[in-house]
Amino acid sequence: MKNKKFLNMTLIILAIIALFIAMGMKINKKNKDQNKPIQYKAMTLVNSSGKSYISVDGKVVENDTKKVYVDKKLKVKEIFVKKGDYVEKGQLLMTFDENERNNTVRKIEKEELKLSKLRRNLEVEKKLYERGGSSRNALLELGEEIRTSEISVEEYNEDLIKTIEKIESPVSGTITSLTAEENYSVNTEQPLMEITDLTEIKIILEVPEYDIIDIKLGQKIDIKPEVYEKKKVFSGKVIDISKISKTSTSTSENVVEVEVKPDENIPNIVPGFKVSASIYLDSDEDLNISKTSIMEENDKYFLYVVNNKNIISKRYVEISDVKKGDHITIKSGVSLGEIIITTPNEFLKDGEKINYNLENTVNRRAGQNGANGADRAGGADGMGGSGRSRGN
Repeated sequence: MKNKKFLNMTLIILAIIALFIAMGMKINKKNKDQNKPIQYKAMTLVNSSGKSYISVDGKVVENDTKKVYVDKKLKVKEIFVKKGDYVEKGQLLMTFDENERNNTVRKIEKEELKLSKLRRNLEVEKKLYERGGSSRNALLELGEEIRTSEISVEEYNEDLIKTIEKIESPVSGTITSLTAEENYSVNTEQPLMEITDLTEIKIILEVPEYDIIDIKLGQKIDIKPEVYEKKKVFSGKVIDISKISKTSTSTSENVVEVEVKPDENIPNIVPGFKVSASIYLDSDEDLNISKTSIMEENDKYFLYVVNNKNIISKRYVEISDVKKGDHITIKSGVSLGEIIITTPNEFLKDGEKINYNLENTVNRRAGQNGANGADRAGGADGMGGSGRSRGN
């Protein structure tokens, strides 16, 4: 019995010792982690011929679409095309039931016969009136009947013009919409079909209202159609800027539509396809860097500059374009060749020695480093330019 109690006590003591050892190892590991120096990210400011850009989204739309209407509710007899077909100008598209047109022709013939008879009666009545055998009222009544019949003939002829027998294509193009159906009457309020010239498409980009001030006619762009998974880039330029704003269907923010034209034909794109684009801005002598590099203190902005001994110094800077995208423009306060910390935090102190990893360089109005890739929107600091942001 005593041996059993002694064994139990020994096991308890061993368990307590193991627990203390484990806790001590955990605390020791935590202390080591805490003492491990932080590796900050940094970049060098260098001169470059690069330009800043704005990354935006857009879509391909048709440039010239002809909508085919009819003025009368006619019954479709036969349709000779389908959606997606290419048609030539003058090609037969559909025919209509001829019964209504035949009925209108017969009404015209009957009314013209009636009109001829009334005109003959008027001539007879005039002769009787000259001899005293008719009254002036009788002549006036016949004249009114003749005019009424003439109006009916005019109305029937106008209706006959609307009662068409067939529709031929007014232009050459592709059938992009077809609502008419055989053996059903058409809706005069909507087009029977739409014919689009797909050789003349246009690309419309949505530029956020806070960026539109930087967009000008003739600016160079890079177009990245999603059909190519943004791996192919086509150059182009801005050719039109809308005078009104609208609400974006994708982001619900206010945007201005900007039309751009590719420098070459882009194969395999049709109206409705999505694209992204980089609109390149005019280069200048300002520095454009990631907002993550900037810190604020008492309504003043500063960043940390590293010297050749890894010692940082707080440097106050003058900035602009604070609210534009993910980047910010430095007007003054730093010089070319200096290294800045791109991931500062509140624990950094002026004069402190740090460890850092030097990444890509930041250019004056940067963007060149990111432009060599397929997407071209990554920016010099690797922060990316996706969506609607000012790239670097």
